[in-house]
Amino acid sequence: MRRQQKMRPRRKERRLKLFFRTIAPNYERVNTLVSFGLHHHWRNFAVQKADLQPGQRVLDVCCGTGVITKELAKKVGPRGKVIGLDLSPAMLKIAAENLQDFPWIELVEGNALDLPFAKDEFDRAVIGYGLRNVTDPRQALAELYRVIKPGGKVVALELAKPQTPSLKRLHQFYTAACLPLIGYLFTGDKEPYLYLHRSIQNYPAPETVTKFFKEIGFTDIDCTALSWGVVTVHTAKKPGP
Repeated sequence: MRRQQKMRPRRKERRLKLFFRTIAPNYERVNTLVSFGLHHHWRNFAVQKADLQPGQRVLDVCCGTGVITKELAKKVGPRGKVIGLDLSPAMLKIAAENLQDFPWIELVEGNALDLPFAKDEFDRAVIGYGLRNVTDPRQALAELYRVIKPGGKVVALELAKPQTPSLKRLHQFYTAACLPLIGYLFTGDKEPYLYLHRSIQNYPAPETVTKFFKEIGFTDIDCTALSWGVVTVHTAKKPGP
């Protein structure tokens, strides 16, 4: 049984790498279409919530094509440092092309559940659309807690489900039927977008995610729902000066 439990996360990670390799070339284009352009607002809101200052060290977990990473780098400036980490080599390859003008960004292939960084290394950590994809969200949050400095802040941007029953049904239909169709038209493969639907449906409710933050030891936890609950942004601090 223990061996099976160890193998399941590995299978999911291999499947995610395959999915992202398929969708990487059209990732941002499809995101713009399926979100009706709202993902730009969601991203900017999350970056604003990070409350960054010039010269700070920031970790961007599940950085994907580096769109959030770039915005973080603009905030901290050349005296700062931003490290973008992702499980997918295909996504990191595109990120490297997008971030050539920011020498203070470093890209690292790695796992959100086992961050290759020392304790208390970063002033801020951001995870965008990543908690939904990891096999253990609590472990991912615990790793973020470990690597940020006392007094540091974590921001988690994630897709969620509307809580209003009528919107919830409409959202479920849209993610189950429309997302795979749009994804197929651009990538020739609907399976990654069927997975997207399933991952949204299986993602815990906002109050449950807030509970995860509390159990790990975070303080000043806040959750903001955007676009009628389609997206949530959690912020929290590590106790300290």
